[in-house]
This record gives sequence, C-alpha cells and structure tokens, in this order.
Amino acid sequence: MDKSWMNARRISEEYEKGVSVLLQYVKENAKSVNGTYFCPCVRCLNQIRQDLGNLHDHLFMFNIRRTYTVWTWHEEVLDQPMTSRETNYVEEWMSDHLEDMIRDVGEDNFRRANLYDSLINDSEQALYPGCMNFTCLSATLKLFSLKARNGWTDESFTELLELLKEMLPENNTLPI
Repeated sequence: MDKSWMNARRISEEYEKGVSVLLQYVKENAKSVNGTYFCPCVRCLNQIRQDLGNLHDHLFMFNIRRTYTVWTWHEEVLDQPMTSRETNYVEEWMSDHLEDMIRDVGEDNFRRANLYDSLINDSEQALYPGCMNFTCLSATLKLFSLKARNGWTDESFTELLELLKEMLPENNTLPI
C-alpha cells in the first residue's frame, strides 16, 4: 500500500486522499472499542482512542506520525515471511530509519551497544532451523505487536514467553 502521502503537506490533495485511504482501512480492519480507534497523529501517538471524525480532524490538525509506516495498531500485518533470500523488510526499514534511531538512542550509545549488527543478524537468522515463516527479529516484533495491540501487562507477556519456551524444542534459538 502506498504511504508516500504521509510525507506530503497536510493541505495537499495527496495528503487528503491518503487520510481517506487510512480511515477506510481503519474502519475495515482495526478493532473498534465503542466506536473508537487508536489515533496515529503526532499528538496521540497511537496511545489515545478517537472516533473516526476526531481521528480525521487530528490527522489534519496535528499530522500523522511519519514513522508509522506499518499500521500495526490498525491490524496491518506483513504477509511475506522474512528470510535472507527475499527482500528483507526490516533491513529496508532500518536503512530508512537508521538516522532516527541513532538520534533517539544517541550515536555513542548506539555504536557501543552494537545494536545495528545485532538487528541485522536477528533479521537474517531463522527463528529455528528449518523455519521459513519467521526470523528471530520478525517473531520478536510480532510478539511485541500482539502485546501492545492487546494491552497485555509485562507480567502476562513474560508468562506467555515462558510457556512458549517450554512448548518449543529445547535447542531452540528463540531470543526469549
């Protein structure tokens, strides 16, 4: 889905059409709570629910958060498995957002933590030998997305991870 409109000026026709596409997508795919949805504007940051009318208004008043390129809070899921043989979405996303991540963490801390190399390795390593659907990184991101979308506590999420670890083969490579 084309999301280039997110970088357009809010008064442009491109932005207006993009907002319409987003609102239609939200209406058709996202989970509603009493007619409200997470608002992706820079003020609400997908933390506050709004009805579709307010969501529309917020996107024009405050703009959409430009880094919200995969609409996980609105049930968008990456359909293709991420393997090193295919175009790697995570690697492309990291390349596009690397400067933002470095600025957020601080360049010195980022280098010291070897975070970039770790993320690259995890984005290429299969979740377990023979797994074609998930890499270590994609599995971790999907689990955290599930946690966030459903409002799980850290304690309940930890319990889920511990249960999954018990269920999977002992010599697994899960980053749990």
